[in-house]
Amino acid sequence: MQYLDRLWTSFDKSLFVAGAMVLVMIVLATVWDVVARSTALHAPIWLSTFVEFALPLSTMMAAPYLVRARGHVAMELIDAALGDPARRNLIRLTDLAAGLVCLLIAYYAALGGLDAFNRREMLVLAIDVPRWILFSVLTIGFALCAVEFLRHLVISLGGGASEAEEL
Repeated sequence: MQYLDRLWTSFDKSLFVAGAMVLVMIVLATVWDVVARSTALHAPIWLSTFVEFALPLSTMMAAPYLVRARGHVAMELIDAALGDPARRNLIRLTDLAAGLVCLLIAYYAALGGLDAFNRREMLVLAIDVPRWILFSVLTIGFALCAVEFLRHLVISLGGGASEAEEL
C-alpha cells in the first residue's frame, strides 16, 4: 500500500511540476507576443490560442497536489475557533462536500465533453480546436481533486492524521 501511495504522490507532484512548466511557457509566449508586436514582427497565429488553453490546463494540473498539501482556500479562522473534535469533524465534512462537488463538476464536464465530441464542435479561435479538449481537461482535473479530498477523508476516518493536517 505504501508503494501505491508513493506512486500516487509522485504522480501528483509530477502534474504539479508540469503545470508550473506550462505557466513558464505561458509567460514566455506572452513575452514573445509583446516583443513581436512592439517590433513589428509577427507572432505565430496559434500563440493566443495556446495561452487560452494553457491557463486552465496549468490550473487543473496543479490543483490535485495543492488539495493534497492543503494549499487550497480554507477558512482557518473557523478551524482555530473550534475545539479538536469539532475541528476534525468540520474538516471531514468539508472534505466530503468538496470531494462530492468536484465529482459533480467532473461529471458535468464529462457530459459536456461527450456532447461536444459527438457534435464535432469546434472552438473557432485563431486556430480551430475541438471543444471537447477543454472539457476533458476539466473532467480529469476535477476528478483528481475529488480523489484527493476523499483521500483526506478516508485517512482521517481511519484514525490517522494526513500529512497536511500535521503541518
